[in-house]
Amino acid sequence: MVSVVVFEFSGMRCQPLRRALCVSRGKCMEVSLKVSSDLLFAESLTKSNMASYYQARGLTWDHNRFLSSWDELDNYEIYLGLARVGVLRLSYSNDVTFLRDFQILPEFQGCGIGSKCLELVVRHALDRQSTKLVLRVFSENPAINLYESKGFVRVSEIKGLIEIELPLNSHT
Repeated sequence: MVSVVVFEFSGMRCQPLRRALCVSRGKCMEVSLKVSSDLLFAESLTKSNMASYYQARGLTWDHNRFLSSWDELDNYEIYLGLARVGVLRLSYSNDVTFLRDFQILPEFQGCGIGSKCLELVVRHALDRQSTKLVLRVFSENPAINLYESKGFVRVSEIKGLIEIELPLNSHT
């Protein structure tokens, strides 16, 4: 699956590196997902981005668990133009798509890339005829605001881990 969304940067608060990427193509860049084979990049980014959440809960990163999940999930790299800026991982059950992991490099966060990625994931889930998209997020993660702005609703919360879902239909 290679999906593309043209991403307009006008009015965004981008750091200088991101501004240079934006200007290089007349203020528009493509956000795309490409099948990933780079387990080391995915694990390193995920471990780094999740470190503060794990530390707050006394959790330890489990390298073997990540390795075993690699073959079980659909793994994608997130690109902004030609720059690899993140990773996301999906699984499926009947008519549900699960967003298992969604990581963006810190220097590219807060610029709208996550929002565009969610659009691609929703389109992918609809193509699979899923009726909902489900994910889990730690309660203090600011990404909750993004998810709720896109229509996700809280289903449950256990020990600071919130499960949220987005009902899907052809009008989503």
